[in-house]
Amino acid sequence: MATYQKGILGVFTGKVGTVIGSNWKGIDYMRSLPKKSKKVATQKQLDQRYKFALINSFFKPISTLIEMGFQKVSGNLTAMNAAISYHLKEAIAGTAPDFEIDFAKVIFSRGELLGPWLPTATAGAVAEINYAWTDNSGPSYAEVDDQVALLVYNESTKEFVFLQNAAMRADATTSLTLPATFSGATVHCWMAYFAQDGERVSTSIYLGTVTVN
Repeated sequence: MATYQKGILGVFTGKVGTVIGSNWKGIDYMRSLPKKSKKVATQKQLDQRYKFALINSFFKPISTLIEMGFQKVSGNLTAMNAAISYHLKEAIAGTAPDFEIDFAKVIFSRGELLGPWLPTATAGAVAEINYAWTDNSGPSYAEVDDQVALLVYNESTKEFVFLQNAAMRADATTSLTLPATFSGATVHCWMAYFAQDGERVSTSIYLGTVTVN
């Protein structure tokens, strides 16, 4: 694959003959058409494809949250691809064909902000979760107005609820209202901080499961 500024006919996108032109992050690329492989995929390759599909489908509904949460660790990858790469290595459990996501190792953000200190999640009123934490603002990378970002996953229905500005770091408590259909379900909970400028995040923390009233 090559990058270019001015081709014979100028910059182009799409298929032209045996090459494809595209643009990614402001860089123009030109590559040849892929050749179809006649080789039968190995079991290791099949396992990796299944793991990739598992993680990709899990994160797809919260792609906007992942875009913000992994914006600073993407390098030459997109934020989503960086998240998938991390979780392929760290958050897959089980053996083929029964792979599953290890929710305790899932993170929706990764960054330099100081993370939550002693956070808890407990069942509140009907279809509500109460959160509490210790205000640890003051040191570097920990402002009083850092926004609390919450993520809840209902494994039985494969539904997410997330809120990026549920409270501020200094508030020490907040509540999250869930859909009425979540009542009675056991859900997975995570928490992180996002700076007011939207440019910095903390690495999210898994708070465990809560059975919703």
